[in-house]
Amino acid sequence: MTKPVMDVAAVRAIRDRMRSDLEELDLLGEQMAAIELNSAIEILNSRLGEQGETVETERLLRRHFDN
Repeated sequence: MTKPVMDVAAVRAIRDRMRSDLEELDLLGEQMAAIELNSAIEILNSRLGEQGETVETERLLRRHFDN
């Protein structure tokens, strides 16, 4: 089976929407959903060969795990 060709622009657009959704989930206090969505964003960053927003990730982790 051949590997499908990735539409980089489409994957970036989805990832960017997910970042926006992550902020909303965080504001609503939906911790577990925000953490899971962040994991998905990190996977897409890896596939795109891009580094994620480390500041955003660190803020999320501190907010939910440094209690």
